Amino acid sequence: MSSPIERKQFKFKGSKEKLITGDLTYAKYAGEVPIVIFTHGFKGFKDWGAWPLAAEIFAVKGLPFFKFNFSHNGTTPENLTDFKDLEAFGNNNFKIELDDLGLVIDFLEKKSSSFDFSWNGEIFLIGHSRGGAIALLRAATDKRITKCATWASVSDLERYLELKEVNSWRKDGVHHIPNARTNVDMPIYFQFVDAYAQNAKELHLGSCLENIDCPLLIVHGESDTVVPLTDAHTIYSEVHHSILVEIEAADHTFNTKHPLTERKIPNAFAELLTETIEFFQM
Repeated sequence: MSSPIERKQFKFKGSKEKLITGDLTYAKYAGEVPIVIFTHGFKGFKDWGAWPLAAEIFAVKGLPFFKFNFSHNGTTPENLTDFKDLEAFGNNNFKIELDDLGLVIDFLEKKSSSFDFSWNGEIFLIGHSRGGAIALLRAATDKRITKCATWASVSDLERYLELKEVNSWRKDGVHHIPNARTNVDMPIYFQFVDAYAQNAKELHLGSCLENIDCPLLIVHGESDTVVPLTDAHTIYSEVHHSILVEIEAADHTFNTKHPLTERKIPNAFAELLTETIEFFQM
C-alpha cells in the first residue's frame, strides 16, 4: 500500500428521491480490501469534526472509508456542513435512515467495478450515536454486513418519540429543537411519530439485537452525558458475541469538537480508532 490518500465524492438518489451525498476515502492497496461505511447521528453530518480525519486514518490502515449524509439530514449537496434544508430535516425519520443505509450498500455494490482498488465484498459498519442504532438495525437484517461497530450508540429509539408530549405534538403538527451550534430551531414534524408506529416491528431495536449474527464492537465513553454508558451495557447484554470497550474520560464525541482546528486528536479518539481498526482487522 502507498499514499497519497484519495477521496472521491458521490451523489445518488436516496429515500423519496432526495439525494444522498457521500465520499470514499482510500489509498493504493496491494490486494483485496473491505469497505467501511460510517453513519452519523442526530443533527450530525458526514464531515462533522474529526470524521474526515478518521476516514483518512482508516484508509491508511487498509480500510477504505465511505461516509455519507442521510438524504433527509438537512444538509444539501451545495451545503454539506450546514442545515439549509430544514423541511427535509423535519420530514426525516428512522425508516428513511434505515432505507438510506440499504441504498448506500446497493450503490457501492453497483459502483465497485469503478473503484481504484479491489473490494473483497466485505462490509464493516460503524454508527455513531443514533446512527449506531441504524447500523444495528441494518446488521440485524442485512446479511451483506460482515462486522459492525457502534460509537456511543443509543440502545433504543423510542426515547426520540418523547421529545414532546405526544398529544401536543400531534395537535401542533411539529416540535422544534434548538441547534446550539447554529442557534437555529429545527423542526420535527409529527410524521416522525407516525412513521415509527407504522414500522415499529422493523425499528424496535430491542427486538432486533438478538438477530445480529455478525461480530459486534461496542465502544462508549465513560463520561458520555448525551447517551449514558448504560446504553452500551444494554446492547452488550443482548448481543452475546459482542465486545464492549469503555473509554475513560471520553465524552459523546470522544473529546473531539466541530470544527476540527488541528490534526492532533485527543487520546480518547485515538483509542476509539485503534480499538475499531484492530477489531476490523481481526
